[in-house]
Amino acid sequence: MNSPNLAALPDDLLLEVTSCLSSRADVLNLALSSKYLFTSTCPVLYAHVHLGTAEQCQRTLSMLRSRPDVARHIQKLHIRFSASSNYMVDINGITISAMLRELAPKLDVLHTFIWDADEIPQCDDMWFALRMSCPRLRTLGTCYGSVIPSQRSHLLEFKNLRGFSLTLKYGYHTHHTDDFQDALPFDGRLWDMLIRRSPDLEELHVLGGPLILDGTVHPLCNARWPLLHSLSLGDVMLDWSSGPGPMSSKRPFIAFLEAHQRLRFFRISRTALSPHILPSLDPSALSHLTHFTGSLEHLQALAPSHPQITHLAIEEPLIIRDLAPLLIAGVLQSLRCLTELRVVFVFHSSYENGNLIRNLVSACPGLTTLEITCARRSSFKVDTLAKSVSCLPRLRHLRLTLVPIATGDSLRVCACHVIQAIPRLQSFALTFISASLPLSLTPVDFGLYEESGNYVVRTDEHGLPHSLSCTERRPALRLPFTLPSIPIPLAVPLLTFSPFTSHSPPRERKMRMQQYLLNLHPGTSKHGGLGLILERSTAGDEARVLTVLVALSGLALWGFFA
Repeated sequence: MNSPNLAALPDDLLLEVTSCLSSRADVLNLALSSKYLFTSTCPVLYAHVHLGTAEQCQRTLSMLRSRPDVARHIQKLHIRFSASSNYMVDINGITISAMLRELAPKLDVLHTFIWDADEIPQCDDMWFALRMSCPRLRTLGTCYGSVIPSQRSHLLEFKNLRGFSLTLKYGYHTHHTDDFQDALPFDGRLWDMLIRRSPDLEELHVLGGPLILDGTVHPLCNARWPLLHSLSLGDVMLDWSSGPGPMSSKRPFIAFLEAHQRLRFFRISRTALSPHILPSLDPSALSHLTHFTGSLEHLQALAPSHPQITHLAIEEPLIIRDLAPLLIAGVLQSLRCLTELRVVFVFHSSYENGNLIRNLVSACPGLTTLEITCARRSSFKVDTLAKSVSCLPRLRHLRLTLVPIATGDSLRVCACHVIQAIPRLQSFALTFISASLPLSLTPVDFGLYEESGNYVVRTDEHGLPHSLSCTERRPALRLPFTLPSIPIPLAVPLLTFSPFTSHSPPRERKMRMQQYLLNLHPGTSKHGGLGLILERSTAGDEARVLTVLVALSGLALWGFFA
């Protein structure tokens, strides 16, 4: 009887098997085992492609241009890279956008495209190629920097979009400050594309935005999308300058929220919605809201009437004072369905008595995912914090971002402390940051951390952890000085980073990655003979006692018969 062969399975059944794999690394290992399996698993392996550096973008896009049989499986393509220099002419942006223009005809099933660079694509024809060659493309994402799209940009010609995201980078706020009080050239066409030509919009994310004229209301407030379920608004002024009006009238943005009852994901800033206006929202509005991101004041107004929230992120850093633990716990206690929480704390002193974490844990006993960032000062030891959250019975995923203590342990030792205190975890991450890091930055995204580690827990047949699959990142060694840059003729300096952080845009650091498997019970590996006798464990002690007894019995028998 022939042995079972995985390659002999039908393609549809093989795709079902591949979709059950827990990680993309497992899918890749399966695909590389044979040429047939690679061809069969391509729809899963290349369904979502995320490119994070300029070099990775160029190499992968070049491969996809020469392999249309692979490119035709891409459904979601995310492009992210940093500017190649401090000048307006970004060589990487020109090269990558031109390569995408040539690749577009081969992306048959592409439905989502995200451009997450410091500037808009220098090759505007890329948008035209995507619009004409990708009939299923319904979700777009782009960034504005020092240069904004012209009135004739092909970006603003899309229609029937289902999702749109716009992020304004550091260069936008640096070069267009004088335009904040006037209508920008692209603003009218942008909102015409989203409101009039995309009536079935389901997702809208605008992070950052221009100020508006006094006495006017942002076009967003007058839009109505019946299918909208996700909304993110950064520093976009909507209707602050409009008067309060009669007591019976609603603010335009409040009326907008009440008109979109399908909203499940809502992310807001103080600029877009003042917390003191939120209580005027009808308590029956946003009845399907499950994911909320905002400030603690926003949450105080929403929590009493929306206990169904399951995912919460308090992005605005919470300054810890004497009554802060009780205030935070009092707000979170009303969210009885909360399963995921992300919060940032700022400490003024290096000493914290643990009341904060204990109150947080007691207020949210059903958490399965917890992300805690403690900035400015080192206030917790990793093992102490892990013991504080160990009483969460359903916790499966944990992320800790801390300022390390000067005499603290290494990442490997801290990881052992965490899994020993919380053996129920499936995965966790540890990140050490500098005390001077601006709070508005995301350390993991920009490589601005001192050390970072991601750990996946592997269990035995009884469900007990026996090893950790570790991926640790540290900054690569760099020269203690910077080489002078050579100016490019007819170029203008380009600043590339997110706004509201620092006067000079920080640079993304190159990280050195180390992967290894950490055995949590190094003394329990199976030994034979002499190895078991020399083992320092309970089993070793029993083996040594048994050896002595056998030896004594042998001597007694030898003496008896001798």
